[in-house]
Amino acid sequence: MCLITYFDEQETILFAVGEIRRLLRKAGIESTLQYNEKLKESAQDEKRILLVTRKQYEALLNVDKVAINLKLDGFAIVKQGSNTWIIGEEPRSVLYGIYKYCEIYMGYRWIHLNQEELVHASLKEEVVLSIFEPSFQRRGNIIETIDDPMFINSLIDWGVKNGHNEYFFTFFLWEKVKAYVAPTLQKRGVKVTLGGHSLQFLLNEIEIKSDKQENLQFITKDKAIQEQVIQKIADICKENEVISRISLWPEDVGIGEKNGRDFMSSYILFTENLNKLLKSSGQSVEVEHIVYNAGLSWNMLERGNDTNVSSDVDILFAYWGRNYADSIKSQEINQQRATHALKDWNAQVIQNGRNLTVLEYYSDHFMLSELFPPLARRIDEDLKDYQQQNITGMLNLIVPPHLKEHSSEMDKRYPWKWVQHFNNYIYTKLAWGEELERALDLYFQSYQDPKKFKRTFLLLEEIIAPYTQWNIPLFPARVVDPEKVTNIVEVQEILNYLQKIGQFFDEWDFTEVETLLPIYSKNNNQSYNSEEMSKFYFYYVKTIAEKTLQEWLDK
Repeated sequence: MCLITYFDEQETILFAVGEIRRLLRKAGIESTLQYNEKLKESAQDEKRILLVTRKQYEALLNVDKVAINLKLDGFAIVKQGSNTWIIGEEPRSVLYGIYKYCEIYMGYRWIHLNQEELVHASLKEEVVLSIFEPSFQRRGNIIETIDDPMFINSLIDWGVKNGHNEYFFTFFLWEKVKAYVAPTLQKRGVKVTLGGHSLQFLLNEIEIKSDKQENLQFITKDKAIQEQVIQKIADICKENEVISRISLWPEDVGIGEKNGRDFMSSYILFTENLNKLLKSSGQSVEVEHIVYNAGLSWNMLERGNDTNVSSDVDILFAYWGRNYADSIKSQEINQQRATHALKDWNAQVIQNGRNLTVLEYYSDHFMLSELFPPLARRIDEDLKDYQQQNITGMLNLIVPPHLKEHSSEMDKRYPWKWVQHFNNYIYTKLAWGEELERALDLYFQSYQDPKKFKRTFLLLEEIIAPYTQWNIPLFPARVVDPEKVTNIVEVQEILNYLQKIGQFFDEWDFTEVETLLPIYSKNNNQSYNSEEMSKFYFYYVKTIAEKTLQEWLDK
């Protein structure tokens, strides 16, 4: 029997109490609950778990307290006799703490979505003090086009169990899913950023008709309409307290060299005006602007000498076109320019007391395509590089595959939700400072042959990741879009690359996969174990590489 003690009835604390009680019971340990504003006595030999924020812990009287300093979202697990304290910097981090406690001392694992494994139920000896703090203040997913509340809720549940604190929605997606996902976010104390390429949605809401090019002009002109849009955003923020940040981006088209610098200054001013209205209306909602090479437009990513960095709003940095086979320290000319731009913006942001967050495309099936590379080593190196540069936040974009007009039934069954999750898992673990090898060992722990599959995933990164070097030369097409390509001189290199992928899997026997394919659906992943899902993934990559190779040969 275990006694769970908690000290306030804030929603996230109550949710944490319910979760630890559920997890203890699943491990064969019954518990009772004790709520009190002051610390009540318990039986001397009674095992007790106390859930408390750091400020509450420090305010308790007659307690032999351990000195603890925690960063945002940090938590500590403190063992004192028969008492175990789970102390969070805020209610959300108390929840992180109970999941980590159950992971370390009871053997719980949350590796895949909608799966909760209990590897072993026997309690380990607890250490006196363990402190856990994330490497980045902002950690979570950007969700643009996934109109699937069940998937989003499972993503949130899994993400918080592994330390996410933010989910980013476009305004139009939020409008569709908010009734389903807001309660999931609310009780976990997790916040929402609204924005993305949502200007058209907002203009429709105020009954203004326009196209993408006109929407770009909206940023530099139409002050009266800007005020209406800003007021509409403020009204939307008032609807739900989980909304904590606005990150409205320009349309996803490039800006000409002549107008680029003026555009960025006008866009930043627009976000500052939005920030002023939100603050003056008493809302605790932050605002940021994006720097992003839309349409490969460098003057939307690189800061001009006449573009001042705001002291009022934050920055989201997104470089589209990376070669994910190389680090951000690569000497390739485009990567050099992008890294220089990142360092420049970040230096100015730090000087102004603001924050910069990097958007990465680790789970983006448009950029990475169905030739989707595992990126464990790249993510590991990236996060270390970004941490060295004092980057405040890291967000990972999830985008489903782009189905073509004549997509086959097999294309429609591609298990993209399962496939993208490997990179999202690695990113999530490493954003909390987990070592890569430890994260990989945990991921492959349930496989019958973990060494073989771990080795295959790491080799696939080396073989597939170079695909992304052609994203800029082929833009707006990709290697998997030969029908859209009109002029390229590197065809033989692409052919060699595609052949290498197909040859890599020659030693694999896919007979079992082919027998399972007729009953496989992208929505019944849980009917298959991890090895079967991995083989599905390998089979799709091999098939897509061979199909794309033939399409290039037929051009």
